[in-house]
Amino acid sequence: MTIRAVVFDWGGTIVREQTLITSNPAGVVADYARKHLHFALRDVDFERALDAVMAGDNAGPERPAPSMVALMAGAFNWLGWTVGASDVDACTRLFFTSAYEGYEAYEDAREILVSLHDRGYLIGVVTNSIFPARLIQVKVNELGLGGYFSAFVSSADLGLAKPNPAIFERALADLGIDAHEALFVGDRLETDIAGARAAGLRAVLLQRRARRRDAAGYLVIERLGALNELLGEDPAA
Repeated sequence: MTIRAVVFDWGGTIVREQTLITSNPAGVVADYARKHLHFALRDVDFERALDAVMAGDNAGPERPAPSMVALMAGAFNWLGWTVGASDVDACTRLFFTSAYEGYEAYEDAREILVSLHDRGYLIGVVTNSIFPARLIQVKVNELGLGGYFSAFVSSADLGLAKPNPAIFERALADLGIDAHEALFVGDRLETDIAGARAAGLRAVLLQRRARRRDAAGYLVIERLGALNELLGEDPAA
């Protein structure tokens, strides 16, 4: 069957996640609250409130996937303050910008995106993230990747996270293709591969370091450039 689209995981697959956190997202939000909302809020107090709300949000397996917008409002409520939607959105944007400060695209990701795009493949992303896609898209554009993705689905928008097949099905719908026409590439077996296969997509596990053996139902690659050999010259190949 012909592959018409390649759908990727985001963090750890397309972008290199921070290994050393040097920014202070909670402090940035607390500073906004002091200046614009006139709250006597210390950085450490807001960080504690956010940690408490995030811990409560993850209390059960049936709970929807978390969203930073709801977590932000919840943290202020935990502190006893009600904050309007526009300020919650502003604080969420500030938190995102600070938290994503050190992210950068893998070089092999840049190369494969150019290659796939030039050969006519549709490209999408499915990511488990507390941030909505509209915010992540800001970083996508900053990294110079904005012209490649025809679909970008975040669990924060759907309230559903990988391995739930529904989040993959949303990406397929956005791309306008059937599951058998798509290949999914991710770096986590339990969420990326399991979820993609449950949704009917063919799956490739990216293992940049200690490579596993290929297993029933999925292939394993060490670099994204290996997709060129798997896919051939163009979508009709």
